[in-house]
Amino acid sequence: MSLAQVAAAGPAAAPATEFAGELARIEATIASSRDDALVAPTDTETVTIYLDARYRRAMLTGDLGALARLEPLIVRGIALIPHPGDLHLLRARLAFHLHRLADAARILDAVAPARACAEGEVLLADLDVQHGRWARAAARYEAIIAKGRHWGALAGLAYLHFKTGDAARADRLYAEAADELTAKEMRSYAALELQRGVLDLAHGRHADAAAHYARAARAYSGWWLVDEHMAELLAVEGDRAGAAALYERILAAVARPELHQLLGQLYVLMEWPGRARSHLVQARAGYRASIRAGGVHYYHHLADFYAEAMVDGAKAVDWARRDLALRENCSTQAALAWALLRDGRPGEAAEWMDRALASGVRDAHLFAQAAAIFAAAGLPEKSAQCRDESRAINPRLSRFHVHR
Repeated sequence: MSLAQVAAAGPAAAPATEFAGELARIEATIASSRDDALVAPTDTETVTIYLDARYRRAMLTGDLGALARLEPLIVRGIALIPHPGDLHLLRARLAFHLHRLADAARILDAVAPARACAEGEVLLADLDVQHGRWARAAARYEAIIAKGRHWGALAGLAYLHFKTGDAARADRLYAEAADELTAKEMRSYAALELQRGVLDLAHGRHADAAAHYARAARAYSGWWLVDEHMAELLAVEGDRAGAAALYERILAAVARPELHQLLGQLYVLMEWPGRARSHLVQARAGYRASIRAGGVHYYHHLADFYAEAMVDGAKAVDWARRDLALRENCSTQAALAWALLRDGRPGEAAEWMDRALASGVRDAHLFAQAAAIFAAAGLPEKSAQCRDESRAINPRLSRFHVHR
């Protein structure tokens, strides 16, 4: 049976969801060694298994704080074993997920085994994407695919085609990536189905998005990330009460500030100001806590927060510039443009939006923002053109938007 058939058939009866089952196995691995794994004498396998389990738990539960606290343990583990190549790669992946891109690049540059393996090569391409070097990223992904059909490289290349407007090719590449997975990699399969759903949703194909999300749920049941995508779909379809209920359920298990922000903004649209403010205050507190701890992951979210949720143009510009200093790409350029508009500087906003559009990205939300910026800057023809582009890409664009 193929992986797609396994997903379509649904999981076998089990006392818990796939998410809960994987988390339980990870917890058992951690509990079997605890910090004894990092006490000499030890060995490469023991250290690597323990730290990888800690990393997978943090990623699975969406706990960015746990990810940040893991790095000192990885450094400690590297010092304990003679062949720490896998741990260097783990440290680079961790830095990437925390948006510490310069650290990830530095690790890969310094450790040949980490950058030479397929995962390391994919990570280098992912770094190129984050820095707006899309042609170089595409060349890297294609080279990796030519050598071994790595599913991560196929998915990375699919994302590039998605963002530059070739939705059909992007979907084919996501499907090819799924074909490279085994029946043991159902979470990865579910993640690809979510990406295919995001692709459909970005073009207004709600029913197709729902079908992909349903396949993701069958393939890997109980995953909060699937519910989060479903909540967005409910919101853009107009079922705001259903979306809010689902976000509330997710937040009971995963207290991430960006989820509080989304729910707060949803309650604003529902005209429930008390609930909206409660969640927006919690979002702001979570963002601030991350920044106080030295994190940079939420710079982009803070730019959006002060541009959209608790509007303060000056603060939005400040956070957008900080994010841009970490990685200049279409997304960070557009975020700065929107922040500048909120700060009453439409001329500067138009200049930055021109840079974002020069990337070749074809995204309905981006074009809608560009239309508003160009109108405010006194450029009606450019505004009308962008408005038409936005409607052509997604005629069902919603006021509720999730940054992905």
